[in-house]
Amino acid sequence: MTENTSMINLFKQQKLRALSNDDYALWQQVMAVIKRVVNAIASMRNFKPIFEYGQRYYLPSYKDKTGHFYHVDVYKPYSDLTDLAEDFLYGLSMIRWLDQHYPLHYYPLHFRVFIECVEDYRLERINCEQTRFQSRYIDRFNDCIYCIYKDMKTDSNMLEFKRVRDQVSHRKRKVNDYIQKLLGCHSRLVAIRVDFGYREDAEVSYELISEHREKLLRYLRERHDGDAFAGFIWKLEYGLRKSYHLHTMIFLDGSKVQESISHGKLIGQYWIDEMTEGEGVTYNCNAHMDKYQHCGLGRVDYHDQRKIENLKKACQYLTKYDESLELLHYGYQAGYDQDRQPEQDDPLIQPIHSELGRVFGTARLPKPRVQLGRPRRK
Repeated sequence: MTENTSMINLFKQQKLRALSNDDYALWQQVMAVIKRVVNAIASMRNFKPIFEYGQRYYLPSYKDKTGHFYHVDVYKPYSDLTDLAEDFLYGLSMIRWLDQHYPLHYYPLHFRVFIECVEDYRLERINCEQTRFQSRYIDRFNDCIYCIYKDMKTDSNMLEFKRVRDQVSHRKRKVNDYIQKLLGCHSRLVAIRVDFGYREDAEVSYELISEHREKLLRYLRERHDGDAFAGFIWKLEYGLRKSYHLHTMIFLDGSKVQESISHGKLIGQYWIDEMTEGEGVTYNCNAHMDKYQHCGLGRVDYHDQRKIENLKKACQYLTKYDESLELLHYGYQAGYDQDRQPEQDDPLIQPIHSELGRVFGTARLPKPRVQLGRPRRK
């Protein structure tokens, strides 16, 4: 990709950051629901109308009894068209609120298609809380959904789907192969999952976090606990609320260290105190291992196949595609530079000129050890 200029609307970004944690969770939830709806429509082999005349529809609730939001699997198909219709109405009812807090110049592909088709059929102001809709609204809903279906089936969008799918598959294979090779060099690993970021009021750039990532890797190799460092997987992301941040899986030699939580804490403290001079934040996942149903963190022995599989699953989060990061730097959707170019001298617009480099990677593998004497025993 060539270098391009993208934009952040600072006013909308501030509005998004001002949301309470519950409201921000709701904002993310609705974006996920819309993505699931659009995915489901795009996956139809042959189009069929979703809404039926005379049918009652109710806006769904995505909160459990404790008040927490349910996880939305954006790729899960719908078993009932009524559920799909109600999620469509749910997204429709929130679309103006979502857009008021969306800070980037470019929309994600799913949200762009959804909002453009909704606006084409003038549905953004419809009261979605009614349970019965007049026939003319049923027809407009189905026409809007057909618009989404046709747009998502264009060659450019289908190619984009394939590009993302191939990218994620490649990363998964690379991570699994990397773990197997590490276990070929070390009979026991200690896996530590730490996220590194910055305070919301910190000024962060792509260049800064890239520099800090390299310094972090150098610290792990040369200074942390002698020669205990074994490996490192990293993934750069951009959060609409918390800016650039790193997700990492750090591997230490299990023959030299035994415990993971304190190492995660020490590494995190180095990030906060030394590298970012107090402007950094971290999250040590190993300190919360009891929250994971299938935990792959901590000690991993080369013969413990179940733990190895859990470790690979834990690393899958580092392989996912981050649309916001790419949108921030490029805005890859065709035609957007002509259609939505903002005023360059707008004081509320912050231009992003950086060319996006690597966003995912692994540390070099150690040299294979020559095995002498008897083979390793379990």
